[in-house]
Amino acid sequence: MKFYENDTITAISTPFGEGGIGIVRISGKSALKIAEQMFIKRNRERVEIKDLQSHYLYYGFVLNPFGKEILDETMMAIMRNPNSYTKEDIVEFSCHGGMLSLRKVLDTVIKFGARMAEPGEFTKRAFLNGRIDLSQAEAVIDLIQAKTDKSLRSSVVRLEGKLKKKIDLLRSKIINIISEIEAPIDFPDQEIRELEDDQIKKRIKDILKEIDVLIDTLNYGKILKEGINTVIVGKTNVGKSSLFNVLINENRAIVASLPGTTRDVIEEAININGVVFKIIDTAGLKNPENVVEKISLSKMKKVLKEADLVLALFDVNTPLSRDDIDVINEVNEAIIRNQKVLIIENKIDLAEKIEHQKVFELLKIKKRIRISLKKGIGIKELEKKLCEKVFDGLVIPENGIMINNLRHSESLLGAKKGLENVLKGINRKIEHDFLTIDLKDALDQLSKITGDVVTDEIIHDIFSRFCIGK
Repeated sequence: MKFYENDTITAISTPFGEGGIGIVRISGKSALKIAEQMFIKRNRERVEIKDLQSHYLYYGFVLNPFGKEILDETMMAIMRNPNSYTKEDIVEFSCHGGMLSLRKVLDTVIKFGARMAEPGEFTKRAFLNGRIDLSQAEAVIDLIQAKTDKSLRSSVVRLEGKLKKKIDLLRSKIINIISEIEAPIDFPDQEIRELEDDQIKKRIKDILKEIDVLIDTLNYGKILKEGINTVIVGKTNVGKSSLFNVLINENRAIVASLPGTTRDVIEEAININGVVFKIIDTAGLKNPENVVEKISLSKMKKVLKEADLVLALFDVNTPLSRDDIDVINEVNEAIIRNQKVLIIENKIDLAEKIEHQKVFELLKIKKRIRISLKKGIGIKELEKKLCEKVFDGLVIPENGIMINNLRHSESLLGAKKGLENVLKGINRKIEHDFLTIDLKDALDQLSKITGDVVTDEIIHDIFSRFCIGK
């Protein structure tokens, strides 16, 4: 799909604030003309843009022709269409990273007729002009927001177009089936042999297997992209805040022998073996005695229900209490909700007074991790178990091709449904030409991933997540 905008867009493409360098980007049919009027060489001479080579840097100054004012020293880059990020003419002024000078350069570009770019509009134009597909555009924002090496690598794989190639391969297989079904119907005089039912079934089932593999990567992909919400729960004074501080390697939460020091929800993100854990410390589970404790308990239960991973902490140095049983009940509810749970026993350096047999009878999980936060025992093992628990049961793609958002998942599920309807139609002895209806529906669903079939609403939603200047 081609897209040609008549206007020229501009934006500051580097983060706001002071820095070593700042870039003002211009894209569109007037980009070169604007640059010719604003750029002068070191000797203050004008240049003719037509004499400058594409994809070279040119040293000089940015000029405000209206006031004959030199705005900044610059390295100007020219990228002529179609060999540019947007497939349009692009000019970038690399200036000093002060906001005042950058703003003056930007304002001058706008005075020459460019307009401020919308969030993600440069990448949007790259998509609409056919340089990248929609899955690659989504990979751009994931790449920018990546917090770990694993999430960075998965973004690069999609940016390289590997997911697009996989989807295109699946589409071509479906197109081939449609063509072979329709050929004998469209050209009856050619004596083209019709596909047998068993042939269609086998080919459809092979495609379904490949689609299922992609669908199964969703949870792994989402964890790499979004991280995993990890909530620490336990009764008061069990060591939740100490565990929180140990995991984030910082004294963020207040730790004291006085029960109930944590009243609010405290959150911090950490990287363990390439996975972002959003560690959340909560108030201790107890019978609330005042309005503040009631609010704390309400917040704790809310984040608990939204958690991906629950760390249930118990104190082996105290007998099983009513509060412990409340924790166990909450843990069992989390298990019913299909949340991942780790049972952790703290204070193993002290005398053990907890009734393990009773705990095991009440809990639906029998395995536990034993640690001493005070002595630093078992912390490395705990971090290892955290990662093992997160990836337990997930499909980790060997080739790196995965999906990481619901839009992709819904399209794949839609394609799967269409192909399953084809199998049902064959079993019901439906004429082959009617099977192509469901085959074309599956084709459209896959095309939504790459953007070959897409609505304006989806395009707006995706690119509105970008920052201005990208």
